[in-house]
Amino acid sequence: MMRVSLIVPSFYPAIVYGGPIFSTLHTSIELSKLQDIAIYVSTTNANMDSRLDVKTNRWQQFENNFFVKYYNETKVNVLSLGLLFNVWKDIKQSDVVHIQYIFSTPTPIALFYAKILRKPVVLSPRGALCKWGLAQGNRFKKQWLNILIKTFSSEIIWHATAQQEKDDILDAFPKAKVEVITNGVEYDLFQNKNLLSKKQFINKFSQIDIETDKIIVSMGRLQKKKGFDILIDSFVIVLKEYPQAKLFIAGDDEGEKKILDQKVEKLKLKNKVFFIGSISGQDKIDFLSNADLFVLPSHNENFGNVYIESLATVTPIVASTQTPWAEVEGAGCGKWVNNNVNETAQAIKELLLKDREEIRINAKEFSIKYNWKNIAIQFNNLFKAMKNKKGSFNF
Repeated sequence: MMRVSLIVPSFYPAIVYGGPIFSTLHTSIELSKLQDIAIYVSTTNANMDSRLDVKTNRWQQFENNFFVKYYNETKVNVLSLGLLFNVWKDIKQSDVVHIQYIFSTPTPIALFYAKILRKPVVLSPRGALCKWGLAQGNRFKKQWLNILIKTFSSEIIWHATAQQEKDDILDAFPKAKVEVITNGVEYDLFQNKNLLSKKQFINKFSQIDIETDKIIVSMGRLQKKKGFDILIDSFVIVLKEYPQAKLFIAGDDEGEKKILDQKVEKLKLKNKVFFIGSISGQDKIDFLSNADLFVLPSHNENFGNVYIESLATVTPIVASTQTPWAEVEGAGCGKWVNNNVNETAQAIKELLLKDREEIRINAKEFSIKYNWKNIAIQFNNLFKAMKNKKGSFNF
C-alpha cells in the first residue's frame, strides 16, 4: 500500500482558516477510500489565535487508511518545534510527500527533509503565488521564495487548482513542473436543502421582519482580498432597479468588518446589507440554495470552494476574473467579470433577469463533475506515477 505523507500547518477542525481546511479534509477522506493508498497527515494544533483541543504527538485515526498527527504549536502562527524535529520520521516512512502552503515554516523544513531522504514531493501553494497576494508584504515574500523555496522549485511537482494558478507558479518559477487538479464539492450533501420563502430566509439570517424581492448572498472571511467593498458599492447600483433587494454576507471577521460597517452606514444601507458571521452545515446549504444569486468579487482565489458550493445548490454566481471560474459563462450558470463596481453591478442585474429554472439545470450539470471522488482519483494517479519513479526526488 502506498503511504502519502501530507505536511500541512493546520488541519481540520481548524475551520477558522476557511476553504482549504475542508478541501484538504475531503481529498484525504476520498483518497483513503481507494484502498491502495494510506494518508498520514502531519500538522499542528494551530487555530488562528488559539490552539485546537486535540491530543498531540500521536497518530489519530480519522478513517480507514487515514491518520492525523497534531504537533503542538510552540509559538502561535509562527513555529512548531515538535513538527520541526519529528516530521523527519513521518517523511522517512512515506512513499510520496505532499506539502501544502508556501509561507509557512513546515514547508522549507519538509522540502529539505524530503530531499535528503530522496522522497518525491508534491507542493500545493494554495494561491500564495498570485500577483495580488505577493504584492501584500512583497519584500518579505520574495526573500522567502528566493532563499527557502527556489532551491527546490524545479525538483518537485507543483499542484495548481486551476490554469490561472499554474500560470502564477510558472511566473514565479519558470522551470516548475505543474499538474492541475481542481478542488471539489460534496455534491450530494449540497442537495439536502430546505426550501425557504424570502420572508423565512430574512427571519432566519437577520431576525427581522422586512420585505424583499431579491436576495443576494456572499461568503468568505472578512478580509480585503475578498472584495466586499466592491460588492457593497455594486449593490448600491443594483438597488436603483431592485429597491427591495437585500445583501447578506457570511464569514468571520479578519480585520475588515469595521471598515465595511462604516461603508454601510455612510451609504445608508441599514436593513439592506447584513453581516451574519460564520455559518456552516445545514445553515450554509440553506443560505446558498435559497438566494437568487451568489457574488464574490475577490481580488484573488486559486479556486474558491464557495463558488462551486453555490453552484451545487443550483444558485448562479458572479465571480471576478481574478478567480478561475471563466467556464461558468459558457455553461450558462454565472458571470465572470473584472472585479470593479460597474462590471460587478451589471453582471448582477443581468443574472437577476435570466430564467432561474434554466440556470438551475445548467448549474447542476456544471457542478456535478467536481465531486470529491473524481478529484481523489486524479491525486491517486499522480502519487502512483511519482512513486513508480523508484524514490527519486526528481519526477
